[in-house]
Amino acid sequence: MNWSFVKYFFSYLLHAKTRQRLLFIAVLGLIISSFALLVLQSTMGGLQEKLISRSKKVSGHGVISFPNTHQNKIKEFVKKLNREVEFASSELELELLVKYGQFYAPIIIHGVELDSKTPHFLRENDFRELVLPRALAYQINAGVGDLVRLMSPAHLDSFIGGVPRMSSLEVDYLVSTDVPEIDDFHGWAKLIRIQAILGERVVNKIRLFGQFDEDTILSLIKEHGPKGSELHSWEKLNSTLVWALGLETTVMVFLFAAMTLLVSLAITSGLLVFFNKIRVDLASFWVLGISEASVFKSTKAFLVMLTFFSVVAGLLLGLALLYFLDQYGFNIMPAVFVDRKIPVKITAFGLGVSFAIPFVISLVFAWLSLKAFKKDVNYLSFIRTLGA
Repeated sequence: MNWSFVKYFFSYLLHAKTRQRLLFIAVLGLIISSFALLVLQSTMGGLQEKLISRSKKVSGHGVISFPNTHQNKIKEFVKKLNREVEFASSELELELLVKYGQFYAPIIIHGVELDSKTPHFLRENDFRELVLPRALAYQINAGVGDLVRLMSPAHLDSFIGGVPRMSSLEVDYLVSTDVPEIDDFHGWAKLIRIQAILGERVVNKIRLFGQFDEDTILSLIKEHGPKGSELHSWEKLNSTLVWALGLETTVMVFLFAAMTLLVSLAITSGLLVFFNKIRVDLASFWVLGISEASVFKSTKAFLVMLTFFSVVAGLLLGLALLYFLDQYGFNIMPAVFVDRKIPVKITAFGLGVSFAIPFVISLVFAWLSLKAFKKDVNYLSFIRTLGA
């Protein structure tokens, strides 16, 4: 490959009086393609990560469920789990009705022990009896200090006519988890008050907070866990959400790949015009003794370098903007939004996709342009035409 020849292409492109505006526009489109693909992937990834982290903060990274078991029988098991995860918390989970005044609402209540293993968001305030999300409290018109009733239609006191068992608890404070499916239906109460509804000191869930090795947890369950225990990761419990987020990313990448295809059409047109402009120079090189194969080999190198530098320029601009948003970004969304500042998550995979899609697509179209030019050009006939 003749590097002087490659230098000639760049020199002609940048300094010739007949600059190819269409080719410059195509190169600018290529820069924008890689720039936009990286920025949108990183910001969308940041938003998705924030959503997942908020949910895991409340629901845990995994759940071990089992039939009702006396809480003393699993204390040693919970201690072993706490050596493998950030912390494990046992609880009694029941589906109940919550009543205040004339208002009723369904609730999934989590009976938790008030100790150091209580989930983080419940340790921030004085938790004595009951904590409700603001959205659920709004449904029943309850507030802090109100005495609400938790009723279990599945557990009846038959000796007084089949009346549902209930427990009256005072609302200690309200929380907002910013996860709609939790804020609308979940609540947290002192474990012994929920066990009173069943009349047994039992638990049926262990929540795992923090990353964990699934094989290790399964091994502990097999050796020490209650009978009928099942491990469910957050991703498994929220498989529909995970699928939807993955589909969102795939559709976004597809749309920008289609945009790159449109840019590549402009590259094809620009290169055909560009090659037509330098056809005389190429014929002169051929007359001076440079082989046709060498000419086209150097032309291919020029196209690869032009595409590479254009895509890398777009990525560098994207990284600069993402750094600015991450370090100096300000709140651009209204206060009703959970994430008012645009979150950023840059991954190696995102960088690879942002580079590979524009680079490969544009290079394919560039080679098609070169192939069409090579097929049409005949230096000998062209020189005879000039002589005539």
